[in-house]
Amino acid sequence: MRTLLRNTRTTDSLRRYGTACFSIVWRRAFAACALQTIFVALSCCSLWAADYNARIRRTSYGIAHIDAKDVGSLGFGDGYAQAEDHLCSIADQIVKARGERSKYFGRGRADDHFNSDVTARALDLTGAGLKEVQQQSREIADWLKGWVAGYNRYLAVTGKDKVAGWCRGADWVFPITLADLAGHQRSLALVSAQYAQLIATAAPPSDGKPVHTGSLAPPIPQIEAGASNGWALGRDKTESGRGMLIANPHYPWVGSNRFWEKHLTVPGYIDVYGVSLVGMPDVAIGFNKDVGWTHTVSAGKRIALYTLDLVPGRPTVYKYGNAERPMTSKTVTIAVRQNDGSVMNVAHQVWFSHYGPILNFPGAGWTAQRTIAIRDANEGSEGRLGQHTAMGRAKNLREFQDAHAKYQGTMWVNTITATREGTAWYVDMSATPKLSGEAIAEWMQRRVTDPLTKRMYEQGGNALLDGSDPRFEFQTDPAARAPGSVSYKDVPKIERTDYVFNSNDSFWIANSHADFSGAYSPLHGEQRTPRSLRTRNNDITLDNKSPDQPAGGNQKFSLDEMANALLSNRSLGGELLRDQLVSRCRQQPSMNVDGKPVDLKPACDALAGWNLRNDLESRGAVLFKEFMGRYEGLDLARKGKLWAVDFDAANPVSTPHTLADGPLALENLARAALLMQSQKLAPDVKLGDVQYADKAGKRIPIHGGDGAYDGLMNMQRNGRNTTTLEPMDNPPQVKGSRFLTEKGYPVVHGSSFIMALEFTDQGPRAKAFLTYGQSGDPASPHFTDQTELFAKKQWRPVLFKESDIKADVKREYRVRGPRS
Repeated sequence: MRTLLRNTRTTDSLRRYGTACFSIVWRRAFAACALQTIFVALSCCSLWAADYNARIRRTSYGIAHIDAKDVGSLGFGDGYAQAEDHLCSIADQIVKARGERSKYFGRGRADDHFNSDVTARALDLTGAGLKEVQQQSREIADWLKGWVAGYNRYLAVTGKDKVAGWCRGADWVFPITLADLAGHQRSLALVSAQYAQLIATAAPPSDGKPVHTGSLAPPIPQIEAGASNGWALGRDKTESGRGMLIANPHYPWVGSNRFWEKHLTVPGYIDVYGVSLVGMPDVAIGFNKDVGWTHTVSAGKRIALYTLDLVPGRPTVYKYGNAERPMTSKTVTIAVRQNDGSVMNVAHQVWFSHYGPILNFPGAGWTAQRTIAIRDANEGSEGRLGQHTAMGRAKNLREFQDAHAKYQGTMWVNTITATREGTAWYVDMSATPKLSGEAIAEWMQRRVTDPLTKRMYEQGGNALLDGSDPRFEFQTDPAARAPGSVSYKDVPKIERTDYVFNSNDSFWIANSHADFSGAYSPLHGEQRTPRSLRTRNNDITLDNKSPDQPAGGNQKFSLDEMANALLSNRSLGGELLRDQLVSRCRQQPSMNVDGKPVDLKPACDALAGWNLRNDLESRGAVLFKEFMGRYEGLDLARKGKLWAVDFDAANPVSTPHTLADGPLALENLARAALLMQSQKLAPDVKLGDVQYADKAGKRIPIHGGDGAYDGLMNMQRNGRNTTTLEPMDNPPQVKGSRFLTEKGYPVVHGSSFIMALEFTDQGPRAKAFLTYGQSGDPASPHFTDQTELFAKKQWRPVLFKESDIKADVKREYRVRGPRS
């Protein structure tokens, strides 16, 4: 038996001894009926059966179909397969969650790495994350343990010197622990973790030290601009009479926040298809045979900021009602790599109020009179994986809703759902602070009367509350998942049989015909306020009121019609403004800019010839984008510099509209034309010659545009993914342009996983793109293959049925390893 146990350390030995033990059972049991022999042999079999054991089948485009007989083995296969495709991105995020970026990369530019490490340690991402895992069901804990073991197994059999990608041979690639994975998950859940620069630089004023005003701190932080579209169509809007879904999250194309596509199966337990963020074990967006769902980033508030009135002469003590409260501090030690390669330990003190960490907030800082603290409603968000598992197992809408009600584990996203029965459901179950009605009314008043409260809200969307007044404490609802959160029964939600959608505006318009009459907290998002051009475009499209009637004359969508509508690349901004702008510049074909005349005729001709779309061949789209970029974000919402007709809450999809009077429009058009001329771009240059994805040095033209400024649904942006250290194309910005770089419009953020799904009598049918490809390895064919498909709008089929998978398997292999 001792020899057997020694040999079970390797997968090959496990396989040999597993086979041998069954032989022992049958041969010796029947020959000798020796009870002791049977016991030893069955123990051998039990030991073998307890190993992780998963099958991975890769179909076209590298899509992973993973099946196992238990959830631990399912996690093992998932962790192994993700490491094959994205080990470098996962390893990078593990180092971040551990608070060890400085150890390997130094303090970073403007102390970025050091401040990130300080915050990770101060928030105890790994330690607190592990405690959250320990509160999970045994089933969920096994899933996570299996995932860690699968990742480590791949690293062990491959070796860090042979892994694919930008981390090959790096000293920061190492086996991970369950605490590491839990810390990474916690870092994604906590919005407060994004305030690392402000947490790490907060220090009290004292003799010999300058007063911190925050003037040198980074700009007001906010969640990376969420921009996604989610559609759910009910039976009244579909040709099949069953539900249909569009998933269109807009996320980074580089780094850790990419999606990874998978199909997870445990027979009799779960059979779910979709995507997770790289380094996550669940299916966040996807479908089973009965329900499909997607997410968009919520416009509600996940955090509250609190001003603290300090006791005179005691800057670490604050007033709280009629009492005083001392702050607490935590000293963390950060290993910092020096220029000579040595590592030095640096101690750093972080300060906390009873709400949470103290911030060195821009324009406020920490003075002798006041400072600001942060509280995060996502503390205690351990229900996420349990909820996603229950969602993936749901057989109907009621079970899907029950998963939300039971776990309440949604972090910061809306959920849009379609079902086989033909229902469409929207909910914003994001963790939202629960405040009393009195506190909400006072905050709303201060947004008008208090300059700092107003600035915090307008510039960063933050809720600034009076932390020295106990009335502003989060309230406890016994039905909520955690103290201080709004419970499921009180969040915005609506069920319909025509359609629901979200495009990152608040819940108020999930359907322009729907009545959201509930008394919802403004912390869920604003009501009766202007909607973005992209939100308006979504509703117009789903209501089948766009010029080309995307659902056709019968008002009901087929799968192809729905998919084509999303990628129609219609510019709502262009439809509303182009003709008036051309008419105006025809009447005045020259404009003085900075004392020099500018001939507007070429620009007028380019816009007149534009097809009002942002396809690769569209000419005039680049000029219009640069024209719109001359305006500020607030100009897009109300009557003023851009619009002549103001927003009307009774008609929110059609307003504002009409080009504003005055010379500004032609001046902005002239400046846009001059800027393009300075970059040697013709006014009618094709979009595909300017907008592109850099895939390992290969330039692939990309269609789409900016949802905020031109109203496209298929959004592409040159946004930066600040959560990764992965190298990316980062050309200098052209001065005077909101969008243009010296290389054009490099796409590093936008439409990512795009899926069109319909339920049929024969089961779910879907097609999709993972726009940047399944693999993060530039040497893999799956690094560029789907980008090229997306550029051509050539959807690929999603393989969910077993017969379809079997017919397309390109590689099949089994992965095994001992359980921890």
